[in-house]
Amino acid sequence: MLFFFVWGNFALAQAPFKVPLDTSKTKTIQDSIILPGPLNYIYLPEQDSAYLRAKRLSIPPSARLYADMKLLEREIMIQKKLFGLTDQEVAKRNLQVPQEFYLPSGQEVTMYQYGLMQSQYIPYVPIYKPFGIKVPFSTIGGLLGLIEDVSPWLEYELDVETDVRVAVYSEKALLVATIVNTTQPPGRYRYYWNGRDDNGKLLPRGDYIGEIRIGKTKYIRKKIRLDYR
Repeated sequence: MLFFFVWGNFALAQAPFKVPLDTSKTKTIQDSIILPGPLNYIYLPEQDSAYLRAKRLSIPPSARLYADMKLLEREIMIQKKLFGLTDQEVAKRNLQVPQEFYLPSGQEVTMYQYGLMQSQYIPYVPIYKPFGIKVPFSTIGGLLGLIEDVSPWLEYELDVETDVRVAVYSEKALLVATIVNTTQPPGRYRYYWNGRDDNGKLLPRGDYIGEIRIGKTKYIRKKIRLDYR
């Protein structure tokens, strides 16, 4: 079977083996013989004629290939003009890759973690543990009751809109500062007490009590320690 490329009046092909030309018979195009099995290619008589004419030309195959490529280039330029895109626009369109294509798959993430584990492997010593969560020692100590949070940060979270009052009291249960006293929508809030009373006076070192009153039924209190350095 012969495979060739036809464009206009030119054709380029390469036969798998050479067949001697029989000059005793008339050179005519005969019908193709259909062999059993699936039909993959269908060649028209015009294609066979173009191939024969191209084979009889006394020019090297490189010249025929060059001529075919020039014809193909002209057709490509015509198609580009029909679509109305320049070379720069075509390049930009090819670079418009969706962002999710750059995200690693689960297998790639697993192989990355496995590569890190193998690179840091020491026998009988657990060096690298990629899975799980990272919790600071201060959080662990607070959960176990070993460390008490005495920072001037006051945090709380609201599920519904309600009245909120955030205030600071002295050890004698005297009100020294009011940070918030209003109605707030649902959300998470965090306030920092600067160690001053309602008049702007800097209070002395010592322990104070921060109170968060949510509505009329919920109270959150924490110890605050002022330690100026």
